[in-house]
Amino acid sequence: MSTTHDTSSGRPTVLDAAQARRTIAGLFDGTVATVADLRVRGRSDEIADELVESHLPALEEAGYIEWDREAGTIAPGPNFEEAAAHVADLPNPDVEPADD
Repeated sequence: MSTTHDTSSGRPTVLDAAQARRTIAGLFDGTVATVADLRVRGRSDEIADELVESHLPALEEAGYIEWDREAGTIAPGPNFEEAAAHVADLPNPDVEPADD
C-alpha cells in the first residue's frame, strides 16, 4: 500500500509499505493507540522522525488514521476499513522471506 503524493505541495512523497502495515495492522488488532506504540526498539531517531514527518501524515491524509499530535494518539480514521482490508497484502517486515 505505498502511497505517492505530489511533492510540489509539500506533502510526503512515498509511504513505506512496512510502516503502513505496522500502523494499520496495529490499529486493527488493538496493539497501537499512540505514536510510541509504533516505535521499533533499537531503531534510530531518524526512523522515528520519518514516522512523524512522513508516514503518519500520509496515513492521516488518506483518512486511514486519525492522529492527535498533541496527545500522541492514533485511532482508526474514516477510511480505515479500506486500508485494513489490505493488511494481508502488505509485506510483513517481521517475517524472513522464504528461501526458494
